[in-house]
Amino acid sequence: MSRLLIINCASPYFFYIPMGTFGLCDFLAQNGLKTRIFSPSLYPEAEMGARLAKVLDTEQPSHVGLVCHWQETAHGLLDALAAVRAWSATVVTVGGGFTASFFAENLLHTVAGLDYVVVGDPEQPMLQLLRGNDPRTIPNLVRREGAQVVRNDHAWLIDAQTLESMAFGDLRPLIDSECYIDKISTRLGFPLMLGRGCVFDCAYCGGSRHAFRLHSGRHKPVVRSLAAVLGDLHRLRSSTRILYLCYENDQAFIKSLFRAIADDPALRGHFTLHYGAWHLLDQSFLELYRAAFDCTHVTPIFEFSPEVIDDRHRAAIKRGTTYSLAALEDNCAEIAAFFSGKVRIEVFFSRYHPPLSAEDLHLELGQLLAFKQRMLLAGLPVHTCFDHLSTDVASRYWQQSRPDPENFAAFLEQKQRVDQGDYYPFPVDNLCLLIPEHLPPAFVHDFEALVFLLEQLEHSGHELVHILTAWYGRYWLDRLQEVVAWSRQRLGNVFFTDPPLDAVVEALGEDLRAGSNIAPPPFLADLIRFTRKKLQHQGTSAAGPTAGKPATVYRLDPDRFSIHEQDYPELRSLLSRLRNGDGHRIAYRRTVCLFCAGAIVTLSHAAFRTILLPLTQPRPLADHLHTLDAHQQDLIVHLIQEGVLVPAVID
Repeated sequence: MSRLLIINCASPYFFYIPMGTFGLCDFLAQNGLKTRIFSPSLYPEAEMGARLAKVLDTEQPSHVGLVCHWQETAHGLLDALAAVRAWSATVVTVGGGFTASFFAENLLHTVAGLDYVVVGDPEQPMLQLLRGNDPRTIPNLVRREGAQVVRNDHAWLIDAQTLESMAFGDLRPLIDSECYIDKISTRLGFPLMLGRGCVFDCAYCGGSRHAFRLHSGRHKPVVRSLAAVLGDLHRLRSSTRILYLCYENDQAFIKSLFRAIADDPALRGHFTLHYGAWHLLDQSFLELYRAAFDCTHVTPIFEFSPEVIDDRHRAAIKRGTTYSLAALEDNCAEIAAFFSGKVRIEVFFSRYHPPLSAEDLHLELGQLLAFKQRMLLAGLPVHTCFDHLSTDVASRYWQQSRPDPENFAAFLEQKQRVDQGDYYPFPVDNLCLLIPEHLPPAFVHDFEALVFLLEQLEHSGHELVHILTAWYGRYWLDRLQEVVAWSRQRLGNVFFTDPPLDAVVEALGEDLRAGSNIAPPPFLADLIRFTRKKLQHQGTSAAGPTAGKPATVYRLDPDRFSIHEQDYPELRSLLSRLRNGDGHRIAYRRTVCLFCAGAIVTLSHAAFRTILLPLTQPRPLADHLHTLDAHQQDLIVHLIQEGVLVPAVID
């Protein structure tokens, strides 16, 4: 009897199992066929090979399916196939998933150990293959015929009735399913299956309407019923409490689903749903969401992907009517207010969409900083990304940019170089296979250095970034770019491995003070000094408990505090004052900053004089504590734990 082992091909960056894998297992089980799923990404890399070998020995499959869905898993397919062939030269191997389907013929030409590729919907093709039907008669199958690779000319698309009969929430076929649930619960949770196909046609997406036609032969979506989806939720109820949904073809259907969940006592309030939105979310959506899901124990996440700041470019990239950035900002405020701030909103932008020129990218970067600042000032729980565009196989971008889009070997070679970090002279944070040719290489290198340095500054000195943005607008970015370009030319690619943040901040301050049509803020030199001090203490660890008898005499470590003209860590307040008044007359607020391991503690200078000034010289701690109230004493204890107050000896 045939036995199928499905291997979810591994990627260091992508460990989710495509939703259809669970449905395929259920479909085959209904037809009397045993199937197991093995996902190497659940285990440390050093253990993957041994674990796969053990699974093969235990399961003794007659057929091995290799899921190569997203392009990030292409090398995982080769690694898994090599392990399978080392175990058996005769076991039947079958590739499937978006990427395998798109490259089907060329994949078989390139990869000798692979016997078949199933293109698109796999249920009937795999059933017939496992039953031993003549491969020439099986739909959706690409196969070998002597030295030739042949695609069978008859196709099969799953219909609503078949899709309705399948369970996508049965985890029993998955080996170490508890490990999988634990791992995905730290990210976005278990993906909920609503259907196949997409009504949208975003130019960058490998799951778009256009891409589905290419890799799956599907021209319109097929959707499951509410009853079928609810059935999956009941199956999943004992395994997980966190779900993910990123399939918004029809928001009215999703609202009906939420209503049905809220009406089911066994499901209502059991799950937290993280949600990837294509549309903006209105009040009725949010009310139905809250009625259906747990919003307390796990903070809900809502994702939006505007991709670019400019509304005109967004409409072109999304290839249709979409929301404006202003409307998105309003919606973020509405979502945050609805959940009383106890929500996380992820907003994804990406760079190197082909419609954007070099000038457009410069404008985008400045406008992106302004967007982030508006979110900060509004106190919204919005996290913003500006990543390299991930170039999806079968997307419109893919088809338009590659001379031979279906050449798997060329794709694999480029992917390997990107993975190894030697395709570009700068790091990338996605599988970025496309940087438009109309962008001059010198511009791209300088722009990447600017974005890289800016991200470092936002992480380590966000106060500087926001204050300069509020004061100068995008003018300061032009000055920063000049400083960064000079630094990169001097350091070469070492710039990206050991960025000279302190030197850049110092040079930027000098450049801004040297003169322009915009007078610098009166506290600029002090702000630069604060930022450099903060950079100096990045990575400082707390002192921790000391062995032996506790010290009785302490002093304030002079290297762990500094006195400044403004309370820079109280950023929202300072930005509001800058925006609402004359910055050149902004009130002086003498502030003491204490640099602890996890945060900067600030004190007014008056409070500093009472609490810490006596400890700038060695002093018996007990004598000093008697002069302080309970709150001030707690601060002293905290500063000792942080190593800001250190043991000393009275001369």
